Amino acid sequence: MKLFTPKAKWIWCGSNQTPNDRVLFYKTFALDVPPAHCACYIAADTKYWLFVNNRLVVYEGGLFRESLPGCGYVDQVDLGPFLVSGQNEICALVWYYGNQGRNNIDSTQAGFLLECEPLKLFSGSSFLALRPAAFVASDGSQPSYLYGGYDTAYDARLEQFHVSPQLTLSLSGCVNQFSPAIEYPNQCWGELYERPIPPIRFGQKQAAPLRQTGPTGWQAQLPHAMTFSPYLEVNAQGGEKITLYTDRYLVNGGPGDTHHQYRGHKLQYICKKGRNCFLSLFYLYGEQVYVTADQPVELQEIGYLKTGYDADILGSFSCNCPVTNRLVEKAARTLYVCMRDNYMDCPDRERGQWIGDVSVQAAQTGYLLSPSAHQLTKKCIHDFIFLREGDVLMGNVPGTCRGELPSQSLNAISQLGLVAEYYRFTGDKEALDWVLEPAVRYLKLWHMEDNGLVGHREGGWGWFDHLYNIDKPVLENCWYYSALCFLQEVAVVVNQHAHDDFLQQRAASIAANFEHAFWRGGYYASDQTVDDRANAMAVLAGLCPKEHYPQIREVLLGVFNATTYMENYVLTALCRMGYIADAYRRMISRYYPLAVNENTTLWEDFFLLGTKNHAWSGAPATIAFRYFMGIRMENGPDHIKIAPCQGLFAHMTCTIPGKNGMIRLDYDDGTQTLTIHNTSQSQITVEGCRAVYAANE
Repeated sequence: MKLFTPKAKWIWCGSNQTPNDRVLFYKTFALDVPPAHCACYIAADTKYWLFVNNRLVVYEGGLFRESLPGCGYVDQVDLGPFLVSGQNEICALVWYYGNQGRNNIDSTQAGFLLECEPLKLFSGSSFLALRPAAFVASDGSQPSYLYGGYDTAYDARLEQFHVSPQLTLSLSGCVNQFSPAIEYPNQCWGELYERPIPPIRFGQKQAAPLRQTGPTGWQAQLPHAMTFSPYLEVNAQGGEKITLYTDRYLVNGGPGDTHHQYRGHKLQYICKKGRNCFLSLFYLYGEQVYVTADQPVELQEIGYLKTGYDADILGSFSCNCPVTNRLVEKAARTLYVCMRDNYMDCPDRERGQWIGDVSVQAAQTGYLLSPSAHQLTKKCIHDFIFLREGDVLMGNVPGTCRGELPSQSLNAISQLGLVAEYYRFTGDKEALDWVLEPAVRYLKLWHMEDNGLVGHREGGWGWFDHLYNIDKPVLENCWYYSALCFLQEVAVVVNQHAHDDFLQQRAASIAANFEHAFWRGGYYASDQTVDDRANAMAVLAGLCPKEHYPQIREVLLGVFNATTYMENYVLTALCRMGYIADAYRRMISRYYPLAVNENTTLWEDFFLLGTKNHAWSGAPATIAFRYFMGIRMENGPDHIKIAPCQGLFAHMTCTIPGKNGMIRLDYDDGTQTLTIHNTSQSQITVEGCRAVYAANE
């Protein structure tokens, strides 16, 4: 990442240590001839919305800390398209959380910094500041402690500025209420590094179908699960309090805040007399919006402004199995709403970048999303490596609720996980350079037992999966061995061989002793428990010889311990052994409730215990692209191999992003013909069937 050293000063409006503080900053300047492009650098703790000449330029700017320990980020914004000849105005609404959670570190002080060298704009006492009176304290319970930010309460009777549905700003004549900003020395914000991912995307306001559920209650249906800025239009007498929240406001999961539940964000709006039109710049998440008023009002419209990570869902898959099609569609939606400042396990409970979850997400990203999504994956790898604690690779960073789950950290540096999948789809060697040395030092935290196998390391949480019958010794040796093997591959790619002996000796020891220690004649186990997860991982790690495949197949068709997290690896093991039709049948039987329920995203579990949207549940998408259609990338999209599974579906059609373009594939099993529409620069090799290239491509 690139270091930015500012000349501008950090500023705020008076005291800058009050949680849930919101401040407007304002500056005017004159231009004779506006430049076509004009780089401006902006940082904030915690979030900001930027307006230039009353037009919204940045929606929810600022990245959660940390880029490196104690450091933050700075956004680069091109102001050129928004400048005019003559007088110009720049205004920023800044929200300081003052709390922290699984994805946010609090610097302990609110702050805003803006620097635009071409315009000679440097934040300092020449900027004006105003703390809007309309942001008032909300009542009731606040959101879960697991993610930062507080509920928003807005009293329209005290309104000093207004954002229209068209995303224009009006200061309503309150400019004379501003006062000079206060400068603060940088004693807590640390160094700034340039933002490595795109700015948050925002769309146009849309109306949501609205129905009344009672004298003072309404419900609005969104087209699918999303993060959105809510909009309301209402006629009122004045003083009525309206509360907006979504169907994802209360989410199950232990330990939770109360009764094993977590609370999301809500919006409270206090009406002024007459017509009220209000657009909240602070987002909610859900599929349905619930509205309640403490007194009768005339609610005319509920709308939404969709926001999210700047990537498109480009990949698609369809076949003559509607359940498979629905699963892939839901996986894409689940993946997308679990992306923002970082990957999230879920947007409605924790928003934590659990590294095991991202290992499942990374492959889906390559098949389903536009290439900009890889920037978030690379940021995740950077977080994982550079926010380690000593030699410990933490499984949930950035954030204050970080912790080490050794199984997830091993997954991330294995042949199956985050780093391998990122390299598979991008061919980016820089990330491998980051990883090798810290990953080897992490593996050295384990000790080898007298039996030649790796001993257990509890770490912060000796977790391998939820629920029951988890065979930890087998799983730990498999994950550890796969990490040893992957790092040997990394050493070759980056041409660094200082650790070859360590990696080779430990891998050889496990390979030589695994079979004797764990093979029970028909399955692998450390005791009497037969675990589908452990047997699948023995296959994927390369520790199971091919002559055992028929017996392992029987285990994977008859044992169902895995949750939706480890089911990814059970299905992958069946496919790797060549039992793709079996994997399809197991997938359909296990995921059927997730496919046919009313939600547009995938549940955390096979039966609803936790969230209705969870990152680790998207295995069907990877299985469909990688094994049903047989699409393989190695070291980036330059060369793609395709070998469709024959005899599984009568027809399969899919689209994927290739190199600088799109690829569409149509497979007919009756003629065993693959028709290729390639508008990308990727070279394609087809195996096992006849290839036909569409004309003019």
